[in-house]
Amino acid sequence: MNRKKLRNFLPLSLLLLFLLLLGGCAQKEDQKPEETELSVAVADPVDIQDVGMIEDTSVYSQDDPDSIVCFYVTVQRGDEGSDTDHSFAEVKDVVRFVDSTHVDNDVYARAIVQVGDETGPLPGMLGYGLTKSNARIRIRGNSSTVMPQKSYKLDLDDEAGLWRGQSNIALNKSAFDVTRIRNKLYFDLLKEVEDVPSIRTQFVRLFIKDETSGQTEFQDYGFYTQAEVPSKKYLANHGLDREGYLYKAVSFNFEPSAGLKNFTDPDFDQAAFDAILNCKGRQDNQRLIDLVEKINDTSLDINEVIGTYFDRENYVTWLAYNILTANIDTTVQNFYLYSPLNSEKWFFIPWDGDNMLHVREDQMEGTDVNYGNWQRGVSNYWGVILHQRFLKIESNRQELARKVDELYAILTPEHVTSLAEQYNETAEPYVTAMPDLYYLGHTVEERNQILSGLGDEVAEAYEAFYDSLEALMPFFLYGPEQTEDRLLLSWSDAYDFDNSPVTYDLTVSAYPDLRDPVIRETGLTSVSYETDTKTLTPGTWYWTVTAHTESGKSSEPMNKININDVYYPGVDLLEVAP
Repeated sequence: MNRKKLRNFLPLSLLLLFLLLLGGCAQKEDQKPEETELSVAVADPVDIQDVGMIEDTSVYSQDDPDSIVCFYVTVQRGDEGSDTDHSFAEVKDVVRFVDSTHVDNDVYARAIVQVGDETGPLPGMLGYGLTKSNARIRIRGNSSTVMPQKSYKLDLDDEAGLWRGQSNIALNKSAFDVTRIRNKLYFDLLKEVEDVPSIRTQFVRLFIKDETSGQTEFQDYGFYTQAEVPSKKYLANHGLDREGYLYKAVSFNFEPSAGLKNFTDPDFDQAAFDAILNCKGRQDNQRLIDLVEKINDTSLDINEVIGTYFDRENYVTWLAYNILTANIDTTVQNFYLYSPLNSEKWFFIPWDGDNMLHVREDQMEGTDVNYGNWQRGVSNYWGVILHQRFLKIESNRQELARKVDELYAILTPEHVTSLAEQYNETAEPYVTAMPDLYYLGHTVEERNQILSGLGDEVAEAYEAFYDSLEALMPFFLYGPEQTEDRLLLSWSDAYDFDNSPVTYDLTVSAYPDLRDPVIRETGLTSVSYETDTKTLTPGTWYWTVTAHTESGKSSEPMNKININDVYYPGVDLLEVAP
């Protein structure tokens, strides 16, 4: 084909190709598949009042219960005239528990806080290479401050950085826990439970060099458990509202008191408030004051109050968990209250679990006689008006029982025993060696016996809970009222879930063990007793009341006295004036 013919051919070829393509496109246009609607699933809007516990549990992802972290603390005297101008001996000599009452008595020194392993502080870890202090140190705890081995609180300076997102580091010796693992066991088991947040814990070895006394080497202070302290940083680390309300209960029974006022109230007394609560969040007490008023307003349905102002699942689960772990010291302390800023709801956050499953240890030490027979199951919480009003409703007790059953399926005796054995493998080499062995308070064999029985104590707590649902609830003895010639003794009602009639037996004695009574009245049908002042000479007397039902139930008062370091449950003082 010559070039001329080729030139004539190319346009024709291109034309044919164009027509073919055009026809193909037209055919495709005619055969276009049916269009499908794309939909995006959007959740319904949520009312903040309906939001439950939204804890970010990924905060626990790096927990390793088999590990031990070593803290190296160099204690130094602070600047003259500062609140840290103290020796370590002055720090350790502080007692924060007087006459069975918490006392705010903090003495600080400065400290270099470093973290590492058993070889010493490690590069890249907190405080490595420091020669100047980066923290304050004080002892922590209440009754444990009278023990020879102390627990400590380390407050890191702002510029020191954080350790695992924390600046407030609590190192707990757990002086009243021979196992030294209960605190970790309590909070690690709680991580398996929904609706109640837990805290992070870590086994620790503590080494201290006291430069205030001239020490040049670190001394081994033994085995500790580090426990994450609920604070604004805690709230942020757990995915909660760091701008919310947060209180630590010191001695808080949800009742109005002279110390419970707002910070802006002209009559606000910081010391009186601190004896009840420690504010760790937003500095505004009005929401809490309003809550207390509603709880104590008996004209309001307590279920409405709880449904509106508490997260019910959190509340019932918190109550059930402490009942099942027999953590009885949770009535007026050892918990935090948290409320997100823009919500009306309050949540319980547990604190301090080293008193859980403690019955066998108490029996072995003979301290079980210090507790009332009502301090198991629901009766343990009867003295707090929030819990009492909730528990008086049968459907609420049934709801609590369902939650206890649900948790018992998780916290089985076998599971608790297995976890305790696992943690003991880490703890035992240090707890049964110096310096802890010297202060252990039990033989190693006794410690092993207590450890092996922790699982059985869960089963016993479960049975005690159901027994308490059939029990006669305890009551309070009130202060006596005295006139010139009359003395009135009175007490609150003993409550029976079956509404059976209750009678009372009264005993007054010159001795706290109530021997040789001078007054003994039985079968009283009222909650008061009046006598002539001539019956009792001026001075100190002791009294109690026992409640009974015809079916054989009985209960004692929730009062307790301590005379010469001996506790007398159910007994109170009776001072008769001249």
